[in-house]
Amino acid sequence: CGQRSMRIIGERPAPERKWPWQVSLQVQKQHVCGGSLIASRWVMTAAHCVFGQRTMVVWGGGAVCDGNVVWGESRSAVVVPVIDFIIHQDYNSSTLQNDIALAQLAFPVNYSARIQPVCLPDKTFMVKTDTPCWVTGWFRLRETDPAHRGLPVLQEVKISILRHEKCNEILKKNTLWDQHIGEGSICSYNEQGKRSCQGDSGGPVVCELSDIWIQVGIMSMGLGCGKKEYLEVYMEVSYYVDWVIARMSQASCLDSIGFLVLILCLMLPLTILVTP
Repeated sequence: CGQRSMRIIGERPAPERKWPWQVSLQVQKQHVCGGSLIASRWVMTAAHCVFGQRTMVVWGGGAVCDGNVVWGESRSAVVVPVIDFIIHQDYNSSTLQNDIALAQLAFPVNYSARIQPVCLPDKTFMVKTDTPCWVTGWFRLRETDPAHRGLPVLQEVKISILRHEKCNEILKKNTLWDQHIGEGSICSYNEQGKRSCQGDSGGPVVCELSDIWIQVGIMSMGLGCGKKEYLEVYMEVSYYVDWVIARMSQASCLDSIGFLVLILCLMLPLTILVTP
């Protein structure tokens, strides 16, 4: 995923089956990035995770293992080849603007207690500042840890969302990161340094709103790992949801059942909203 890939710092093991939409994007059985299942043949991730990639598989349904199971060999897991990547047409690999992409699977996955799509917000949805949300992912627990050969337990960490305006206020105080957070992005700041780092870019940022789990962000970039003074930045899903629907509908092998699930999620009422 490159130097700006992220993974979770300061997390805890996630309860079994809690995050059934979480998937791993892999090359030769090696974890590259995270992603989220949004329909039976579609995964949403960060553009920099798949930029330049030709062959990838999606691994899902095996979030909790004993640590001795090799990637892709868990009994509960499924492995599906990716047949196409759709990267946002305005993605900038230098600044990571519009850092969003879709991966189309070779065949639909069967939903179960371990494999389910996450709901997406309507385009008018704006998550409030300080809303408690969760990021999830695999791999090392600390930046200095050696890479694991076995499959670790999926990790989770609670964060508080900040709107992009607040993100920029904080960045003005930090002269080490010359970055502007524009519309279409949100961020988080954790005083204890609990945050993402290398290995889990593309993973979902989800919030429970009105008893529904909604994906509000896609992990994109950060500077440093587990450092209190830095932010991490996510693509705001509601800003890009029209793009997601349009690209799915234009795909030559559209999975109509999975697409219906996505639409139904978008139509669910959300009461904790602020309008633009």
